[in-house]
Amino acid sequence: MIMPYLNFTGECEEAFRLYQRAFGGQEPVLARYSDAPDSAYPDMDKTQKNKIMHGHVMLTETGGVSGADAVWPVEKGSAVSIHVYCASVDKAHKAFDILAEEGVVIEVLQTNPPPHDGGISGMVKDKYGFSWVLSAEFDKQK
Repeated sequence: MIMPYLNFTGECEEAFRLYQRAFGGQEPVLARYSDAPDSAYPDMDKTQKNKIMHGHVMLTETGGVSGADAVWPVEKGSAVSIHVYCASVDKAHKAFDILAEEGVVIEVLQTNPPPHDGGISGMVKDKYGFSWVLSAEFDKQK
């Protein structure tokens, strides 16, 4: 399994809880800097030690994202987008709407052009600066 690793500037836990809500995933696994031995980060104050040293959240049954509140310089966003194939059109719409809260819709969810017109795709940048491409196939039983 490949999981994108997202670096945050203090919002990792908040972001992972948003992603959990968007995709209906499991509770995020979060390890704080305070979980490490004191000798690992001796210069951190109590507020910094409460930040996320490493975490991950599953977005689908087979994929998710990992990340941390970086202790190194981080530029918000990047040239990488996270592409999630949702289990249904309804799940894609739900996730898209939640990720768009305080974010920017880059391309609305809409029917893909031929020859890939058996589903929908759209792109949104969340409030943390990460771009998401969401896709889903149309229900074949309709």
